[in-house]
Amino acid sequence: MALLAVVSMSMGAHAQNAWPTQTVRLVVSAPAGSSVDIVARLVADKLGGELGQTVIVDNKAGAGGTIATDAVVKARDGHTLLLAYNGPITVAPSLFSKLPYAPQRDLLPVILAVTQPNVLAVRTDLKVNSVGELVALAKSQPDKIDYASVGNGSLSHLAMELLKMKSGMSMLHIPFNGGPAAALALGRGDVKVLFAALSNVQPLLRDSKVRLLAVSNAKRSAVLPDLPTVAEQGYPEFDATTWNGFFVPASTPKTVVAQLNTAIEKILALPEVKQKLLVAGAEVAGGSPEQFATLIKNETAAWKGVIERAGIKPD
Repeated sequence: MALLAVVSMSMGAHAQNAWPTQTVRLVVSAPAGSSVDIVARLVADKLGGELGQTVIVDNKAGAGGTIATDAVVKARDGHTLLLAYNGPITVAPSLFSKLPYAPQRDLLPVILAVTQPNVLAVRTDLKVNSVGELVALAKSQPDKIDYASVGNGSLSHLAMELLKMKSGMSMLHIPFNGGPAAALALGRGDVKVLFAALSNVQPLLRDSKVRLLAVSNAKRSAVLPDLPTVAEQGYPEFDATTWNGFFVPASTPKTVVAQLNTAIEKILALPEVKQKLLVAGAEVAGGSPEQFATLIKNETAAWKGVIERAGIKPD
């Protein structure tokens, strides 16, 4: 009888501690159809089976991803996750003086899901074929060559500011509202240069309107294996990688974080998921929550330096 009581108590405790106990909501800091949304839906589709509960995707775009992030920070149901990109996590703390949350205090990293290549694209009528040639041209014409970004304070903007700092060149910044608008301006010839996600310039590549000079990642991307990095072309340690990662509110038990990390890592390792992500321009990353936390800490400090030195202010 005593043994039965112990077993019964153990089973009851297990049932009480089981997670999840209800539908899981995955909040996405980007609109439906975006590259971040593609990652979210590929993972959510299989995460429900791993967790034994329905996983719904909730897109909350706007304000550079801070609306979605703040919503998850404030969630109190214990069943809300966040899929975010760099902006609201490592850039926003230095860009906004009154951010309603502190990422490293209010969120727990679960897993770095994917990385995506930012590419340095120039119009084909700009007679440069490498980062070095672009730098030389810009130095010969200070502030005469304009470059587009997908928004003031975006990674697209910060990547070019970082290159300007490392190279000593000077270019004129023209911010646009999002990738499609910036790419349209580049295609029309309104601007000459754009640092942005590959997906933004792929139509221009097909029409032979742009030339790719480099990828911004620290190492070459599996999506563009033949395109050299900026670092390879004379600027060591240059890294402006776009990533997507999963987070939970800081109140989440560590056991739940570990459970989610294991489940999502398993999903990302599936060959069909890897292939679909690669087609979408994303490369599977993975790793532990601790590794992701270290990346966030280091990147936050790095972008703070760029933002302060360049004097970047939000619109």
